[in-house]
Amino acid sequence: MSNPAIRIGASVLALTAFFATSACQDDGKTDAKSSPTASTSAASSQPSAPSTPPPPPLAPSPTAVPKTADGAIARYETVLHALSRGDLKTVCAIAGPAAKKAEAAGFGKCRTTFTIMRSMFSDPQLSALRTATIDKSKVIKRANGNVEIPTRAVVSKATFTEDDLGGVTLAYRHGNWFMVD
Repeated sequence: MSNPAIRIGASVLALTAFFATSACQDDGKTDAKSSPTASTSAASSQPSAPSTPPPPPLAPSPTAVPKTADGAIARYETVLHALSRGDLKTVCAIAGPAAKKAEAAGFGKCRTTFTIMRSMFSDPQLSALRTATIDKSKVIKRANGNVEIPTRAVVSKATFTEDDLGGVTLAYRHGNWFMVD
């Protein structure tokens, strides 16, 4: 896995932990503020402690996934590596928007579709996907911000055709890159 992919994975984990912690803290504050008795009972059941200041408003995280072609490339490499391992949870998390389009067009659910797709690869192809990278010079950044990665941009020990893998389009949504087509 390339360094950008590792950084993106670590960023996603850090952001998830941050938002989960923030949500828990916010839930506790909302309950205490919404009911005077809840505030009183919470205060009386806890020992006196210096009050802690409220957390600062959410600011852009320094670990946010970059809205760059490099960020999209790293995200797609994550998909390829996860597909090679059979990690369909990761694949479907990133391919969600495209998988929903495919499902609406009559294909099965994401896990079913990618299980079938994965079974069509040979063992050497699956092995090659574990270390596959993307040739940045073959990636197309569109004016709308989307990034297209054609099959010919996949660099690996095995050869992939449009019929095997197909090109993808990634779009930046909710602070990360997702496959949309």
